This record gives sequence, C-alpha cells and structure tokens, in this order.
Amino acid sequence: MDRDAGRVRGRAVRHVSGNPALRKAPGFAFFLGVLLAGQTLGTMATMILPAVAPKVAETYGVHSSLIGYQISLLAVAMLVSLVFGGNLSVRWGACRTTQVGLSLLIAGCLIATAPHIVFFFLSAIGLGLGYGMITPSASHLLMRFTPAKRRNLIFSVKQSGVPLGGIGAALITPSVALAFGWQWAMAGNALMLLLLIFMLQRARAYWDDDRQPEAKMVANPFGGIATIWNHPALRLMSIAGGCFVIVQICMSTFTVVLFAEEMHLGLVQAGLILTASQVGGVMGRMFWGWLADLARNCFTVLSVLAAVMLAASLLCLAITPSWPILASCALFFIFGSTASGWNGAFLAEVARLSPREAVSRATGGSLFFVNIGKMIGPIAFANAYFIGGSYTLAFGLLAIPAGAGLVCLLAARGKQPQNTAGEGL
Repeated sequence: MDRDAGRVRGRAVRHVSGNPALRKAPGFAFFLGVLLAGQTLGTMATMILPAVAPKVAETYGVHSSLIGYQISLLAVAMLVSLVFGGNLSVRWGACRTTQVGLSLLIAGCLIATAPHIVFFFLSAIGLGLGYGMITPSASHLLMRFTPAKRRNLIFSVKQSGVPLGGIGAALITPSVALAFGWQWAMAGNALMLLLLIFMLQRARAYWDDDRQPEAKMVANPFGGIATIWNHPALRLMSIAGGCFVIVQICMSTFTVVLFAEEMHLGLVQAGLILTASQVGGVMGRMFWGWLADLARNCFTVLSVLAAVMLAASLLCLAITPSWPILASCALFFIFGSTASGWNGAFLAEVARLSPREAVSRATGGSLFFVNIGKMIGPIAFANAYFIGGSYTLAFGLLAIPAGAGLVCLLAARGKQPQNTAGEGL
C-alpha cells in the first residue's frame, strides 16, 4: 500500500509540475486537518438541532421527541447518498466529492432557518445527502496517503471529528440559541463550511489526480452493498456497526432532552453532559484506534468496546434527578467513549478488508448497513419513550443493540480470510 501511495503521489507531482502555482504539494498536516475539519463541521451541522431540541420544539409548538423523526429522515437521505454516490470519488475525485458534500450540508443548514416546520424536516434531506458523501470520499483519500502501520490511528483521528462536532454543537449552540436564536447557529455553521470548501480547492489537483472523468456517474448503485454482503467478516462487522450507531445516534439526539425534561436541568447544564459524552467520544476514538494498532486485532478491541457500551447503557437505568451533575458527566463520558468511539477503528478495518480498487464503494456499502441503524434508531427510541413514559428506560434499552453488535463481532472474528487477518494493523 505504501508503494502504491508513493506512485500515486509521484503521478500527482508530475501532473501539476507544469504549473508553478501548483508545484508545492500540501503537507500531511494540511491533509489530515481539512479532512478532520470537514468531519467536525459536517457533524456539527447534523447535531445543532438535537443540541437545542427543547428550543426548536418551542419554536414550532411540538414535542421535543419529534427530533428523532428529523434525524431518521436525515439517515434516509444518507442511505440514498451512500447507495448512489459510491462511484463519485472515481469520476470526480475524492476531493471534489467532499466539496459537493459540504455544499449540500450548507444547503441543509440554510433550509433549516426558514420559518416553518416543513423546512425543519426538509433540511434533513440536504444534511443527509451531504453527510453521506464525505466519509467514503475521505476513506478513499486516507487509504491513498496514510501509511498502513498508522492507519487505525489516522482513521480514528479523522473520525474524531464526529464527537468534536458534537462538542461544538453542545457547547456553542445552547448559548447562541438563548442569546440570538438557534437559527443563527445553523447559519454560522454554513459559513464555516463554505470557507472549508475554498480551502480544499488548494489541494484538489494533487488529491484528485486519480479521477476518471469517463467513469459512470452511477455504476452499480448496489455494488458496494453486494461487496459487503458477499464478504462474511465485512457483513457481520457492518451489521455490528448498524447496532452501535443506534446507541450513538440516540445518545447524541436525546441526552439533552433526558436531562432537561426528565432530570429538570437547564439547557446549558444538559448541554454540558452532552459535551462530556462527546469529549469521551474524541478520547475514545484515539484510544481504541491506538489500541487496535497496538494489538493488531481490531475485532477483539471492538468487542471489548461493545461490552463496555452495553454496561454503560444499563447504568443509565440508575439515573435520577438527585444525581450530581458530575456523576452524570462521568457516566456519559464513559458511554460516549464507546458509543461514539468505535467508528475510526471500524472504518479502518472495513478499508483494510475491502478490495484495494473499491475502498470508497465498499465503505459506502458498509455505511449503508450502518445507516439503516441510524434511520430506525431514533424512531424506535422515541416510540420506546412514548410506550414506557421514561427516557431513562429508553436509554437502558440501548443495551439490546449494544449486545447484538457484540455478538456479531464475536462471530466475525472467525470469518476473516486467513491471508489478510491482522494485515496492515
């Protein structure tokens, strides 16, 4: 892989050597920095509304739990993007595909600011389509330019943008919402995404030198799904990811609602607990990615993570209004380190097991299964709340998908091809 990456970089330099303005290739720090920024700002765009769900509900005169339906619609749009966008990185180049994804996220942010609840739900389409494009394209770039021996860690660093985006939404949005209105948080995020699009243009000639303009816009829309389904280890691993994302998206979506409405905390205090979970996610992604590189066995590491996630879900049943805020922060820090900490090592392992020429397509196929969980999770959680009348009970029930994911990972360990098991970790 390193030799392949070296040849690719060599072709990139030759491709632009005739243009003096493009002779200086962007360094690895810029490369990782902009991908991390894209993941962070993209995630923040999708999490601003959950972070201030009580205020959004107040604006439209609806119940806060309906935020789950908006998130599920966002996941449906992501599925469309993942199914039909798997070949875009080949045709346009991964950098250009990322720019298009960020543009769709901008559109989603701006649509959400329109003064009617219909636009609240319509915004999920732009946000989902855009968010579904940026991870497969980033995986394409990371597989080209990241050394194999550091792959899990680098993937985890880039994926730490998900909880970092959650931190930004949890820390910034409640204060902005109380001072100016939550709509200004969406508009501000759109502006930051626009600036990032211009920054990416600097490196496009280097990173997209492998694009094939003659390639079909949409090849086989289900090719990535077939790739995953026909590979036993990837199939089980992707189903496990679909289980884990149920826990992740429900934790991110309903933490503020749990503590603001059921535990009677203020919006800013509830946001601090969400922040603790997202800080745990950042640190967890670094830790689990580092541990997977060290252990050279990603399946075992993810299995340990799943067991801790299951235990943290069950502990949520013990939360009461008398709990000190520090105790809640500690529990959700641990919860977040697993529920938001699995993605980096997971994506690196998907990329490692995928055919070299189809990393973006296979990543999209795997994320299709993951996002089925993201689509059904918030609706199932909201219905669990309506039936049981308790957010703590609904959080405790997240032990079910966590346990199912653990079972899938344990089964997947024995399905790895013998000639690739542990390679590149």
